[in-house]
Amino acid sequence: MDKLFDNSEDCCGCTACMSACPKQAISMIPDEEGFLYPKIDESLCINCELCKNVCAFQRNLVDYDTSRKPLAAFAGVLKDTNILRNSASGGAFISLAFSTLNNNGVVFGCTLNKNKEAEHICVDKIKDIGKLQGSKYVQSDIKDSFIKVKQNLKENRQVLFSGTPCQIAGLNSYLKKDYDNLLTVDLICHGVPSPLFFKGYINWLEDQLKATIIDFKFRDKKKGWSHTAKIIYKRNNKLHEKIIYPFESYYYYYFLKGDIYRKSCYVCPYANSSRVGDITIGDFWGINNVHPEINDEKGVSLMLINTKKGLKKIDSIKKYMNLTETDFEQAKLYNGQLVHPTPKSEKRDMLYTKFRIEGASTIANEYYKEMKNQIISQKIKSLIPTPIKKMIKKVLKRT
Repeated sequence: MDKLFDNSEDCCGCTACMSACPKQAISMIPDEEGFLYPKIDESLCINCELCKNVCAFQRNLVDYDTSRKPLAAFAGVLKDTNILRNSASGGAFISLAFSTLNNNGVVFGCTLNKNKEAEHICVDKIKDIGKLQGSKYVQSDIKDSFIKVKQNLKENRQVLFSGTPCQIAGLNSYLKKDYDNLLTVDLICHGVPSPLFFKGYINWLEDQLKATIIDFKFRDKKKGWSHTAKIIYKRNNKLHEKIIYPFESYYYYYFLKGDIYRKSCYVCPYANSSRVGDITIGDFWGINNVHPEINDEKGVSLMLINTKKGLKKIDSIKKYMNLTETDFEQAKLYNGQLVHPTPKSEKRDMLYTKFRIEGASTIANEYYKEMKNQIISQKIKSLIPTPIKKMIKKVLKRT
């Protein structure tokens, strides 16, 4: 078999085909944009077509049941405020992870390694769960995680696997059956940028700072529950900390605008109410319009319970989280990815072409030149203390 897809948008990079190959004839190779795609070694291929048959993404592009809805929905906030501080929203993932690990289980999720590369790893100790905590706005390399999941399931261990909906669908297709000891958790995903584009941003940032970035946190709550990032960098043998607002970062700006996602993200069959995971988690945007009484600006998770297995799991995390049942129809009004995928941006192909040919510095220079006035305006707004912002909002609502 010479190829697995006709167009690049037909592959989400989930690795199910690579994992299913009995001859290890498939490798995941980055394309010119930096996204991983399967490549077949014809000298090893036996034309069994397991790789073709296991592809859930292509199958679901033309035949996916979008009529299903969650069995229940909750707003969740972690009780431990110290751990909540390091969560992107309300601590839904960490609560589910605690429940699994305390039952002698294992947790698979995304971490940012020392090279600032997003990859899936397996954690079996509470002390290591922090590696998986928080959002990572870049596509994760699954590597051999699907194979390891299957091994753990066969050993009768409880397994929690978290990832984007396409990764969950790929895992389910690879496993071929439902396991009682597997809990899948899919994210309310907007789309994923390429690892190469993110690496270009990190290199550009280090050049601007004349420093080495030690840690990059995509979401930090020092300024409240929002989209601010935080970096820790080393310069002249001293560690420094820097908060980065979305408008200060061309990478963050283009991510939030949907300008730099994988091509398959714009045709995602899973961006609707019919979820592929047992539980779906994400930020509860619009919480002030639905449950203002529980929002203290420390983060609130939206949790959609999609299966009976998910309902059972929710009972086990009540000791970790304060849960408030909510109306799904209201919640989805403020989470577009529960309705449709992100529309493809007109800038998308141009940005990746320019990045490939001219590099990150050109992308950055053009962004900051174009957005100069908006950046100054947003910078001034960011200096206003949060209590005063809240007071201004209340006054404006009354008028």
